Amino acid sequence: MATVNEEVEAAELDEEGEDNVQTGSLVSQSLPHEYQENALKFDVESFQLDGAPLGDRGDLIEDEQFLSLVDESSWETLELEGKVTVDQDTVEDVFPFDEWEETPGRLALVKENPLAMSRDRQILADSPLDGGTYEFTLCINRNDHRGRVKIKPFLTRTKKGDSSGSKHASKVGARVADGLSWVIRLDEREDGGSLLMPIIEDFSDYDSFPDENHIHYLSLEAPRNPQLYLNGEHPQVVEVLNNSGATGGPPRLRDVLYDYIEHSVWTQLLMQTARDTSPDTGEPEYGWQEDVLDIFLDDLYPDLGDDEAAIQLAEDVRSHVDIPNLVQQIERAVHQKYDIPSDTTNLIEEAIQSDD
Repeated sequence: MATVNEEVEAAELDEEGEDNVQTGSLVSQSLPHEYQENALKFDVESFQLDGAPLGDRGDLIEDEQFLSLVDESSWETLELEGKVTVDQDTVEDVFPFDEWEETPGRLALVKENPLAMSRDRQILADSPLDGGTYEFTLCINRNDHRGRVKIKPFLTRTKKGDSSGSKHASKVGARVADGLSWVIRLDEREDGGSLLMPIIEDFSDYDSFPDENHIHYLSLEAPRNPQLYLNGEHPQVVEVLNNSGATGGPPRLRDVLYDYIEHSVWTQLLMQTARDTSPDTGEPEYGWQEDVLDIFLDDLYPDLGDDEAAIQLAEDVRSHVDIPNLVQQIERAVHQKYDIPSDTTNLIEEAIQSDD
């Protein structure tokens, strides 16, 4: 079996554009190519805490693919074992006929932990890809993660394809299929944490904060330690954001609101990092900015090495000519980090069911 530590890389960049494929899915309609949502079967067959079976520890809801370890304080490592299944029919749906024999596909598990500014992937199968079942072992070290960890399988392209008149993806790294996520909640959100764990304040009490119409504010006044604030003058919004549930309307709404907030926050952090990175050495000014570069550089400049990419980012933000293109690149890189179409779809479906 492969493990996460064997290969940690940033997840592939989504293709975006006008929708030419009517599939009835918001996720599919946000992409310009054939996309199979929830087509990969993602099964976690066992959990072990510090080498012992999970047993009665934690709150496991298998039907919802959710595990809470909020009440389990004394553990160091959670290990998941399972498999991801790719049907050959799915491969043939998302790749053109002339690629079926030597399919340029890659199957990967993407693990996201926004509060720890962490995103990595484990490659389960590489090109040439065949339909089948692929096993995995994935480890979560408690000291390296905070809040909620989301694990999701994706199928992507590994080489450039023919884009002329084809309904199939042609760009290297384009996602073409996914599966349902597993969510592991490690601890509750707290009032007064660090970056991306917001402090709740009444914005009207501070002259430097935006007015009461704002839900959140990222303070960069102390650039060594940026801080996210939620506006306590919107108690219903704060209540939803503090919801720790896994199912139902409030958790669905919470996920969409956090997607919206974190999208804005990451964009600001990336721009600040670009400004604080040396165009001569590619070195950022503050430690947290190294984490930001680690998360996004591969998406922003996939053809460059880390040092070259950091230098290019610093040069682009200083160039009036390149700024519009850089802003678009940052927007795309941040957008693909969050599953906003899927979270929004879940919220809409929850609302429709509530009206029935």
